[in-house]
Amino acid sequence: MTKNEVQTAIRLPADLVKRVDDLVGKLKDAPEFALFEPSRSAVMRLALLRGVELLEAEPSKKHKAVTR
Repeated sequence: MTKNEVQTAIRLPADLVKRVDDLVGKLKDAPEFALFEPSRSAVMRLALLRGVELLEAEPSKKHKAVTR
């Protein structure tokens, strides 16, 4: 772990962890893993990063105040 990393633990459904494990083998040729073998942790980090980027890119859903 590097200085700027924070360890966190979350509970995930077993079927989601199985899906991640299945991706480990499929991502061995992905450019993100050119320098090292993918692991469960690395695949989860990549999935989380991509998911956060997608959520950040969504237009904000501002709700107008309801006036009566």
